[in-house]
This record gives sequence, C-alpha cells and structure tokens, in this order.
Amino acid sequence: MPRRTHLRSRVLLLTAAFSLVLLATTFGLSWRAKVSQERWSRLISVETEAIATLESLIRAQNGFRAQLGSSGGIGDYRVVEQLLDNASLRSIDTRRLRARMRAFEGIAGEPGARRADIDATSNAVADEAQSIVNARKSEIARTLPELERDTSAMMLSGLAVAWIIIVLSFAGVQTMLRKVVRPLEKLSAAASQIAAGNLDSEVPIGGDVEIYRLGQAVSSMNRKLAEHARTDELTSLPNFRAFRERIEGEIERAARYPAVFGVLVLDLDHFKKYNDTFGHLAGNDALQRVAGAVRESLRTPDFAARYGGEEFAVILPEIDAAALAVVAERVREAVEGLPAPAGGSSLSVSIGAAIYPIDGNTPEALFHAADERLYEAKKSGRNRVVGPGVATTATA
Repeated sequence: MPRRTHLRSRVLLLTAAFSLVLLATTFGLSWRAKVSQERWSRLISVETEAIATLESLIRAQNGFRAQLGSSGGIGDYRVVEQLLDNASLRSIDTRRLRARMRAFEGIAGEPGARRADIDATSNAVADEAQSIVNARKSEIARTLPELERDTSAMMLSGLAVAWIIIVLSFAGVQTMLRKVVRPLEKLSAAASQIAAGNLDSEVPIGGDVEIYRLGQAVSSMNRKLAEHARTDELTSLPNFRAFRERIEGEIERAARYPAVFGVLVLDLDHFKKYNDTFGHLAGNDALQRVAGAVRESLRTPDFAARYGGEEFAVILPEIDAAALAVVAERVREAVEGLPAPAGGSSLSVSIGAAIYPIDGNTPEALFHAADERLYEAKKSGRNRVVGPGVATTATA
C-alpha cells in the first residue's frame, strides 16, 4: 500500500513551501536592493562630494597663489589644507597631493623664492588634485554601467522568481487537483451512482489519507449494500436479483466454453395451508429450515437462491440430465426428512428441472421449462422431481 499524506499536512506543506519561497525571494531582492543602493549612494554622494571638494581645493589653491603674488607673504595656507580633511576624501589616497602641498608651502614660505618655482609647485598641487578628480570621474563612468547591469539583473531576478512562483503555484494546484479535487470528484460521482441504485459501480480509492479512508468507507458501504440487495433477509440465501445475475453469467460462460448446466425450481407443497394452520412465524421457520436443507444437499459449485415466496431456484454448473436428477432427488429427500417442529408439521417440495442448452439458451426459456416441469410435478401428486428425460420421480 503506498504511503499516503494527510490532507492537512499537504495543505500546511504547500503553504510552508510558498512562504519559504516568498521569504527567500523578499530577502534576496532586499539584499540586492541594499547593495545596489549602497553603491548608488557611494557613487552619487561620496564620489560627487569628493570631486566637489577637490575642485574647491583647486580653486582655493589657485586663489591662494594669486593672493600670494599680490601680498608678497605666505599667509594662512591652512584654509587650503583643511579641505583635505573632508570625510568624502578619507577613502581616497591623497598622500601625493599632501606631499605636493607641503612642497608648495615650503617654497612659498622661503624669502626671495622665485615666482617660477612658486607657480610650478602650485600647478603641481592643482594638477595632482585634478588627476584625482579625473580618476574619480573615471570610477563613476566605470561604475554606472555596472549599476545599470545590477539593476537589470535585479529586475530579471524578480521576473525569474515571479515565474518560479507561478510554476510552483501551478505545480501546487496540479498536486491538489490530482490528490484532492479529482479523487473527491470521482468519489462524489461514485456515491451518486450508488444513491441512484447502481451498486455495481466501482468506488475509486485514492488521494490523501482522509480521502483514502473516505473511499474505503464508501466502498465498504457499497459492498454491504450490494450484499444486502442480493441476499434474502429471511433465509440468508441469494435473492431473485442475484439469481438473475448468476444465470446470465453462467449462460455467457457456457456459450463461450461449450458446456451444459442445470436449473432446478423448487416449490413447497401446500405452503399456504401450512401458513394458515400454524401461522406466519411457523411459515418463516419452515422457509429457513428448507433453505438450510437445500444448501446442505447441493454440491460446492451449485448456487441456490430464494426465488420468491415459497419458491427456490438452483443453478448447477457442469452437470448432465442424469446427475441433475440425482441431485434434485437428494434435495427433495433432505426436505422431506426434516423433523416436524413443535407447533408445525413435516414439509415436502416439488421440483422441476431443466438443462442448458437443451431446454433453452436464455434465462427465461430455462426457467419456463423448469417451471413447466414443476407444474407437472405438482399435478402428478407433489413431493416429486420432474426433469428432462424423466417423466416423474415419485416419492418412495
């Protein structure tokens, strides 16, 4: 038996799976967005501020040099140097720029320094600062395409995850359809067939544990209903419906594999008088005792049924006329030999017999032939068997 999942467990499992997928997707996209945001922040704020600071330093350096030329003194160069303390420049290597600024400050502070040397060292400071500015602009130019690619990749990742969720959702729906919805639909259809009286309908058993158990319960109920519908409550023998099904199956089998089988029709003698004399409870008891005697007198493959009222019918596979007469006589003797109960009397039956296909190849034809012979047995004095090739078998 395959291992089956509880319906509640399947729902919880699918819910947990979707929750994990959504959580992982949210975390992944949030992390990618955070990284991208940090890079954009660094690019836009830090890099832009660093460039602006360096450009301010270049302007301050050029202004300081012009002021130096007009005043003839070094002045306070710390105004320019303080620009290097800006937080945006902390991640940038400014050692060469600082060295050039110190060289400029040293030459500019010397008495009688040549103008050419001052201009040269000042230009070196500005050129170094501009070199750093150009390097930062190149970094921005290099990083922008990467950020664009990251943004595109994040969008594609989002689309991919969305498709994955769609595929998983479809798979989950298909699983629910296969394991829950379709088994329930089939079970519902089978229950409708049973309710309509079709007790031969097959009850599907599948799906998760709860549906599987429900299918088993419906199947068991159907079997019990079918048994009840085919069983006579009083005698526990198969009833007329079961007899019809069995004889039709026997005719089909005998036609496919050429074979003969016999049919007996039994009727209790003077049963109406028995009921009127001893009462219906005694009559019911008589029917039960006759059913037991018939059942015990037959062969293993034979099939006995209560045909209706005080009438019984028997199907005897693979039998010829002579053997059929022997079994019928054994049945008659078994009923005749039943001891009379207190508040009752002895019983007897008349029996008519027929053979397939000699007496007919349909249920109606066989039963008609056996019934005609039963009538002949009744007419001949009752408590006897009349069969094919046997005019009358009287009592001893």
